[in-house]
Amino acid sequence: MTPNELREGDRVAFTIGRSTFHARVIEDRGHIGVGGRQIVRIELLPDDDAGDEPRRFEMPPEDLTREQTAA
Repeated sequence: MTPNELREGDRVAFTIGRSTFHARVIEDRGHIGVGGRQIVRIELLPDDDAGDEPRRFEMPPEDLTREQTAA
């Protein structure tokens, strides 16, 4: 694992349009992306998720900003 890789438990943020969303990394899917890049599964934090079911999806770390490293 390189220092820039995200890991399970890290808190991250990403922006879509003018909205910033906050999430937690729930799984490191490994280097399965284009060119061997890392893909992580994230879950939106409750403040950003108005639905009953948590919203989870996969993103590359390049699209995320680490806000807090997992303990």
